[in-house]
Amino acid sequence: MKVLRTLGAYGVTLVLGLFGASGVMRSCTPTSTVSAPLPIAAECVQMVNQQRAAAGMGAVTSHPALQKAAELHSADQAKRNKMTHTGANGSNAGWRISAQGYNWATWGENVAAGQGDCTSVMGAWMASAGHRANILNPAFISIGMGAVKAKDGTIYWTMDLAAPPR
Repeated sequence: MKVLRTLGAYGVTLVLGLFGASGVMRSCTPTSTVSAPLPIAAECVQMVNQQRAAAGMGAVTSHPALQKAAELHSADQAKRNKMTHTGANGSNAGWRISAQGYNWATWGENVAAGQGDCTSVMGAWMASAGHRANILNPAFISIGMGAVKAKDGTIYWTMDLAAPPR
């Protein structure tokens, strides 16, 4: 795993993992202190694909394994009231994606906290060079989006992008 950039303005860190996963993933499940995943995936994926099309790139496709990994990580962040790429169990996105059954060659993850809707979180990510690079990375073909509201009302966002081995 390689941390590419930390951005103080939005409190987000971009992490990109390449070629290979290790570790064991223990389940991170929501509790009554957080909401069920918010129904935002289709809207946010559409916005990602609009940005990719504007840059002359192909669309990414929602994948159920990435969707589940993103939702579970958002729930974990919301439960802990902490925006982070590291799960409560020490996992990284590669481990979480693998645990959901996605065989990847490359992955990227964007996280955020506090934005109220897809437009806001996409605006923050597109204003950040590192997060924008993830969204516009031509290697990625699959996506999953998660957003879960913590007890205090803060929404925790996770975008997982990946591609399988060729």
